[in-house]
Amino acid sequence: MAVARSKAELEQALRVYSAERRVYKRELEQYPTPTSIVAHMTWLGVLKGDIIGKTTADYGCGDGRIAIASLVAGASRAVCVELDEDMVRIGAQLAHEHYPLLYPRILFIVGDATRIELRNTDTVTMNPPFGVVRRNRGIDMKFLASALWSSRKVYSVHKYSEGFLRVLEKLAKTIGFNLEYLELIDFNIPMLYAKHRRRTHRFKAVLVILAKGECLIELCASR
Repeated sequence: MAVARSKAELEQALRVYSAERRVYKRELEQYPTPTSIVAHMTWLGVLKGDIIGKTTADYGCGDGRIAIASLVAGASRAVCVELDEDMVRIGAQLAHEHYPLLYPRILFIVGDATRIELRNTDTVTMNPPFGVVRRNRGIDMKFLASALWSSRKVYSVHKYSEGFLRVLEKLAKTIGFNLEYLELIDFNIPMLYAKHRRRTHRFKAVLVILAKGECLIELCASR
């Protein structure tokens, strides 16, 4: 597979994930990250020099679409960490069937992303659980802390709130990172669980980029 030359090409290369239908586990807050958001986040990484030729990782990778996106965009290898063994099996099967040339460069790990310690990772790109299920409150920050400890650059999507931004700033300063980029984005989740009452749930999310030892803040409101 040729390296994507644009964000549009990258999103097109991920179309297999848009067509996928599977059972998600609410207790793990599993939901599909829209391929448009995956492509947007990954292409930002390309433009900023954090993807091509780099080793990337996705914490809470689900079916592996974010990790695959980094490889399609030119990453040298990708690590996919997921607690749910069933989802890892699905992700590995999709990668093997639809991206055979990239499959040897992706490593799937069944494990707790909040406890894992990876080394030699350049960039983490992820969409961790939002922590909206009561038992999972604060889990998004645990994912983020784990990513910050193992990489020099982190791209991450979170449910937007003023409180989240305050906690984010405090966590980043504690670990020695700075907020390089922040963008409000529209996030759509299809009807997946019995509690869902609408065909599509829309809400505001925030894409953040954190960099170690850099101090540049960009604010970008999505259109």
